[in-house]
Amino acid sequence: MIRARIEAVLDAIEADELGTNAFITVDRSGALAGADAADDRRVRGRSLGPLDGQPVAVKDSLDTAGLRTTYGSGMYDSRVPGVDAVAVQRLQAAGAIVVGKTNLTEFACGTVGVNQWFGDVHNPHRHGFYPGGSSSGSAAAVAAGMVSLALGTDTAGSIRHPAAVCGVVGLKPTLGRVPVDGNALIARNLDHVGPIASSTDGAALVLEAIQDDRWGAVDLDLPDRPLRVGVLAGEFVDACPSDVQAPFMAGVDLLRSEGHEVGEVYLDIDLEEAEDHGAVLCMDMLEVHGHDIRSAPLDTIGPELLDWVNLFDSFDGDQYEDALKYQRSAVAIAEDVLARWDVVVCPATRMPSGPLDTEEDRWLRVGNLAIWALTGQPSLTVPWGAAANGMPLGLLINGRRGTDSVVLAVGQLVERLR
Repeated sequence: MIRARIEAVLDAIEADELGTNAFITVDRSGALAGADAADDRRVRGRSLGPLDGQPVAVKDSLDTAGLRTTYGSGMYDSRVPGVDAVAVQRLQAAGAIVVGKTNLTEFACGTVGVNQWFGDVHNPHRHGFYPGGSSSGSAAAVAAGMVSLALGTDTAGSIRHPAAVCGVVGLKPTLGRVPVDGNALIARNLDHVGPIASSTDGAALVLEAIQDDRWGAVDLDLPDRPLRVGVLAGEFVDACPSDVQAPFMAGVDLLRSEGHEVGEVYLDIDLEEAEDHGAVLCMDMLEVHGHDIRSAPLDTIGPELLDWVNLFDSFDGDQYEDALKYQRSAVAIAEDVLARWDVVVCPATRMPSGPLDTEEDRWLRVGNLAIWALTGQPSLTVPWGAAANGMPLGLLINGRRGTDSVVLAVGQLVERLR
């Protein structure tokens, strides 16, 4: 019975035996009502499909009607929206059961998992180590085995970074494939909603449920020929320490030994310049949330959020237009490179998880990730190996815009090889 399964999930979340602090809010009554409805559909032979009755965790930046949505901020501690985010609506229409809202860095700004309002999130692989950000709780909940499916959001790596360092699957879909309505807006031209899951199969199921209908079925069949796999050269690999490089190169060698065509790829984009332009595009946040942030009592806003707001406040309209122009140029460069390959790959992050109190070095965490949010290509991390400290690493797989199915299919291949 689905109800018994959901009760077990809820009990595991509330027990939190690994001490992850992955959830801000648990919706026991709503989840059990959803389970009863799913059981009733099953008895009557009216199942809604493979997600019917499946427990799903939702990042607390995505609105849930009648259920507290805090954006991870003290200023929104009691906020209860009246309408679901579109992605949440679509998951529930497919029968998925929202069991609760997951913890995140405040306002989805940050890469560690620290939250002064609702407590820090811990990596399930080692208590006291960070789970990545900003979708910290969603990745931790999946890695801890509380749920196998979760929703996250990604503006510069916020799905893929926590998924990589927690050792689970995270997909940033093609820009615009999944509506972001009902998410805490950061940047209209960078924001993505996507799945974090225990497998590529699960990520594919969630993507098909939440994407716009025009994209069609998510088919994980690979081409009936050797894959063309580009290996991103330069700082994508060179900036990684040896214990991150070695597992990645072992994965590349394994793909080559399986008969796939493997070659070096150079992306003629300055990654730090791209990151700077991406930051300018994040000034969209102020248009929607600026008044609330500026008028809120200072004891309800964290210092990191204020730093981000002050940065975004320093940009002007001319810089924004320049950033949009730069983005269009970067998209064209990336698509031209990707046209020669089925996918291009690199390490998902330049360093493994470390202690939560480590000073944040954002560039080491998302230096390989942010460019794919700017250019809008589908970008998937799958678990691959471990660093010298025993913490998980991810293999990042990127494809042309609209080729999310191919990216997922290659991720599935990597899972089999692993």
